[in-house]
Amino acid sequence: MAHVVETLREPEAVIACHALAIYGDPPILSSAPYEDAGIVREAADEVAEIVRSGRTCYWGGGPKARELEASFARLTHRKHAFFHSSGSSALITAVFATGAGPGRPVVIGSSGFVAAINAVYHNRARPIFLATDERTLQATHLGSVEFGSEQPAALLLTHFLGNVVDVPTIASNVAASYVIEDGGQAHGATLDGVPVGSMSDIGSFAGSHKKLVTAGQGGINVCDASDLLARMRMVGHHGKSARGVGEVPGYNFRGGEMEAVLALYAMRELADRVAARNATAEAIQDVLDGAGIVTATPISGRAKPAWFDVAIVLPQEWGPHRDWLVTALNAENIPVASYPSLIEMPWLKPWMQSEGWWTDFEEDLQRSEKELWGRVIVIGTQMSPEDGRRCGRGIVDVLTGARGATK
Repeated sequence: MAHVVETLREPEAVIACHALAIYGDPPILSSAPYEDAGIVREAADEVAEIVRSGRTCYWGGGPKARELEASFARLTHRKHAFFHSSGSSALITAVFATGAGPGRPVVIGSSGFVAAINAVYHNRARPIFLATDERTLQATHLGSVEFGSEQPAALLLTHFLGNVVDVPTIASNVAASYVIEDGGQAHGATLDGVPVGSMSDIGSFAGSHKKLVTAGQGGINVCDASDLLARMRMVGHHGKSARGVGEVPGYNFRGGEMEAVLALYAMRELADRVAARNATAEAIQDVLDGAGIVTATPISGRAKPAWFDVAIVLPQEWGPHRDWLVTALNAENIPVASYPSLIEMPWLKPWMQSEGWWTDFEEDLQRSEKELWGRVIVIGTQMSPEDGRRCGRGIVDVLTGARGATK
């Protein structure tokens, strides 16, 4: 029987409804849905062989890391790849490779995961933020970008939530020396038929928990330019160049053999995983859209996302009550969460003020980004379409006051 959709209620009316699990009633879902962490269990025997070998990591990358690099480069239509210990370390080396050192401008979307702005900070570059498009929740080129007369060293854009940002359009407007794509949540997504990670000088991916190419931990950068690859490998191998000496202060960012095996197995399932997660996203979106609940959309006719999360943009009146709603839905065993914009990070404004980089532009943008992201909640796609549909109906029931209809 079709689910009957009622009008969304005002936040105060929803909060005052005592037929909610947060107030002690039984939850809508008897248990939280199973969410796939992304580990391919069939890889266990090969991982065990590596453990028995007594060698899990190699200087410069072991045989499995090199195999993964070659496979991932082919997947993204690139010449080179470098397997890292994490997606965060991959972003740090990507920013470093562009020459974005202390004080150099890096234009970055305010839409993204915290690892992106952390990478800018750890290179001591100056972040210049782009606003977020409310429809797609991706960075947009619209609005002013103030970086003075100095050409930005890099443009760093995140394909956030598995959706796709318009890299070519933004890149043509910003005209940075290099472009970096953070595709950590968007393995397998495309724009105009071009894979994420292939529209830039460096494509950067994460392999951690719930990612489409899960390595347990790990990250990988892809590029075509051999000089960029050399700089990434240098800083990721203790700053040592081909001469074997420490040219710069570096890190130990090498990817391990066990993680490489897990990633190789996950890559074989990538197309099926993208299809499965998109099917779950469609199930959730159908329920929410049918109730008039706004969800983030892809660039019309051009983007094919690999949905990591379905994002809900709540009405403005929900802004002060968003965190309450997250808690209430979690109590119903509906696994929703929230993300802040990158310009909202508590440490960011004091740091930029200490460098003399915080202006009225950043103050105004922080205010508008906080207003938007303060109304956003997300639900992951790492569950079955059936569970996704149940979660979507539970969200509708809470927001319409029809709570209990799905018990």
